[in-house]
Amino acid sequence: MGSEAPTPWPDLDRAGRALAEGDGKGVKVAVVDSGIDTSHPALAGLVLADDVTVSCDGVNLRIEEGGGTDVYGHGTAVASLLRQAAPGVEIGSFRALDSSNHSRSFVIAECVNQAIARGYQVVNCSFGCRGLPRYVMDYKEWVDRAYLEGVQIVAACSNVDVSIREWPAYFPSVISVRGIDCPSGDLYHSRGRMVSFLARGERVEVPWLHGESKIETGSSYAAPLVSGKIARLLSALPGLSPALVKPILAELALAYAGEF
Repeated sequence: MGSEAPTPWPDLDRAGRALAEGDGKGVKVAVVDSGIDTSHPALAGLVLADDVTVSCDGVNLRIEEGGGTDVYGHGTAVASLLRQAAPGVEIGSFRALDSSNHSRSFVIAECVNQAIARGYQVVNCSFGCRGLPRYVMDYKEWVDRAYLEGVQIVAACSNVDVSIREWPAYFPSVISVRGIDCPSGDLYHSRGRMVSFLARGERVEVPWLHGESKIETGSSYAAPLVSGKIARLLSALPGLSPALVKPILAELALAYAGEF
């Protein structure tokens, strides 16, 4: 967050103005996904702050330049929605998912750790790992690191049932998002639930591979809208304590649902 003096809890009017007027300038959001196709017309003019591919040859991790490519289409869709939500944001691509839209937990962990080390304030995770106990610590280690270093993790929940445990969405420090049918600018919050933020994720038109577009549904497409709102909030309140981001976003959603 730089050398800015910490901003105390802002009143809702001030926070609301920040969310409405901020554009994400000066805020870095990492998209951990399938890569980002920077040649797609929907992303015209986008210059990635970082473009990293992490893969595994069966034994060793490989960290390489991404080359402005997307192997599945999902990351391009997410980046486009993030850019629409916060036009001034700096976007970094950290490719963890393969051409089948699958990954391994340690590949994802390396992508997030790379993003944290490079100074990203927000990490968008439009994916989830079904909550089998043996995978929990693989995700908890980097989720905890992000929390301790003041990095916001935004994650999509299960598309089948919001009560299904998926990681990283089901950790309390994560800003977890469910996709619903509502206008694209709306944000809602339900208290007392692990996945409590709701944004548009149904029948969303997004860019995909080969310069094409398609209509998609899923929490994947709601998460970048929330990442964008966080970027807008941080750009207008640059000294805001990272610990205040999630509770302020919740209070704004409760107070002004449907207005942002």
